[in-house]
Amino acid sequence: MFKALDLYLLRQIMPTLLVTLLVAAVILLLERMLRLLDIAVGNGVSTLVVFQMLFNLIPHYIGLALPAALFLGVLLAFRKLSSQSELDAIQSSGVGLSRLIRSAVILGLLMMIFNLILVGYLQPISRYAYRALLFNVTSGVLESGIGEGVFMDLPNGYTLRVEESRGAGRELFGVFAHQQKDDGTIITLTAKRGRLESGGADSPTSLRLFQGNRSEWSPGATSADTVSFDVFDWPLNLEDLIRFRSRGGDERELTLDELLRGYVANMNAGQTGPPIRVADPEAFPEQLVPSEAVAAELHGRIVFSLSILFLPMLAAPLGIMTHRASKSFGLVVGLLTLVVYHKILEFSEAYATVGGIAPGPALWLPFALFIAGTSYLFLKTEIVAGATPMQRLEDRWSNMMGSLVGLFRSSRG
Repeated sequence: MFKALDLYLLRQIMPTLLVTLLVAAVILLLERMLRLLDIAVGNGVSTLVVFQMLFNLIPHYIGLALPAALFLGVLLAFRKLSSQSELDAIQSSGVGLSRLIRSAVILGLLMMIFNLILVGYLQPISRYAYRALLFNVTSGVLESGIGEGVFMDLPNGYTLRVEESRGAGRELFGVFAHQQKDDGTIITLTAKRGRLESGGADSPTSLRLFQGNRSEWSPGATSADTVSFDVFDWPLNLEDLIRFRSRGGDERELTLDELLRGYVANMNAGQTGPPIRVADPEAFPEQLVPSEAVAAELHGRIVFSLSILFLPMLAAPLGIMTHRASKSFGLVVGLLTLVVYHKILEFSEAYATVGGIAPGPALWLPFALFIAGTSYLFLKTEIVAGATPMQRLEDRWSNMMGSLVGLFRSSRG
């Protein structure tokens, strides 16, 4: 009987969980896709690159939607059981709430392990791949040439724009370049046409300009110094644009193993503050990140993942309702609780990252309060007979709102 009951509860949970996960991920991806399309169109990049970037964002958005999907799946499943009097029949046969929720807790354990793998390994790698693609799109790449009508920031400090681009972005017409130095000096380059020359093994990439002018104006000068040229080879060093930094420039790009290794190394060395640069950043990327950021990120990922295990214990009491209860009160309270708890953890992690507070108390104290409140609500719902704690809270809320409405009406009368 118990096995059949567990399977029945899972069949009630899984459809809502999967649909919520899919819908939330699609909505978040569509919202980001619009911004990425604007960037791709503005930089003359194929839309295929946009889908590659969206593919790398999937682990991130699944991680955001997973807790809400599990919470809604359990809450709506218990709401259905209680509204159709199935829960009363199950409890009358001697099955308590703690036994009934066992399959949901096991599902929460599996979701916690999956989320730990997701945030520990998949998200750091995919986030770095996404940022590398975004860097190449916004900075321009040598293989795609120079797009027309695009303001392109070059490594030598110039901003380049061409009116027309042909031959895969290598034959350029109406070339304009501008640079403003720290002392206020302004240098401009204009040319009727240009050609992108790929450098060899020992020479940088250059832009050969034809029939143009180079002007330089300094603060205090009455006029600009202008030089005309027929042919001018201008080194661009575009190779620097396609060399994205190695992984580890951000603590969110570090895997769980790297965070743990860096955390233990920092604790043993007693290191705080800015990171110590290492000779091989690709071998030890965690040493490129401040110790406070490493500690906060490690604690944050573990706390976020462990919180998923307790979501069924929070969702079940909020989903149980009587026939006279509101259909949305528990759902609203639950979602509000999740949002507030998530924002508190985000703020605590961000504050600990900059060294404002120790990451341990900043993250584990809200987690402990969340566990205590969830356990109290669950045990109170199971032990106390009659109306559930949420039903009593809803009744008090209704009475308070009724009193306020009555006072408002009497004052108007």
